Amino acid sequence: MGKGQDTKEHIIRQSAGLFNTKGYGGTSLSEIMERANIRKGGIYNHFESKDEIALGAFDFMFAQLKNVLTEAMSEWSEPTEKILAICDVYINLIEQNICEGGCPILNTAVENDDGHPLLKQKAQSAMNELMTGLGEIIKDGIKRQQFRSDIDVEAASSVIIALIEGGVMLSKLYNDNKYIRHCANQVKVYIHGDMAV
Repeated sequence: MGKGQDTKEHIIRQSAGLFNTKGYGGTSLSEIMERANIRKGGIYNHFESKDEIALGAFDFMFAQLKNVLTEAMSEWSEPTEKILAICDVYINLIEQNICEGGCPILNTAVENDDGHPLLKQKAQSAMNELMTGLGEIIKDGIKRQQFRSDIDVEAASSVIIALIEGGVMLSKLYNDNKYIRHCANQVKVYIHGDMAV
C-alpha cells in the first residue's frame, strides 16, 4: 500500500467517528482536518468532496460493525444463539461504544431518510445485508426444525431488527442502557414464543 492510500485511509478512519456521532450535516471539514491532523490541501489531494469522505466513512463503520457481528456469531452454531449474539453486539454497541457514535446504519438512516440520497442508499444497502444475513439464520432454524416452518422470514427479520435498532435509538436518546436491554429481552421472548416450534 502506497503512502497516498495510507493517508486516504487515515482520513476515512479519523472522520468515521465524527460522521457517525455528529452526522453528515454536523461534521465540518475543519473538524476532519483537525482530527486527522492534515491540511485542507492534503484532504483535497485524496478526496473531491466531503461527500466522498462521508461515503468512505460509512463503509468503514459498517465494515467494523460487520466484523464484530461475524466474530460474535462465529462462537455459536445454533440459530437461536446466533440471533442472541447479535443482540449482545448491539448491547455492547451502547455500553462499550464499540463503534464510536453507535450503529452507523441507524444513525445514517435517521439523518438521511429525506436528506443525502447517496448516504440513504448506503444505509439501505447495509440494512439489506443485515436483514438477508438474519434471514439466512432464521431459514437455518426452520431447516433444523427449531423455528416454525410457516414463519414469514422477511417479517421475522424486520421485527427482530426493529426491536434491536429501536432499543439502540431509545438508549442513545435517553442515555440509558435499559432500553436496548429491554428490547433484546423482547427478541428472546419473540424467538422462544412466536418463532419456536
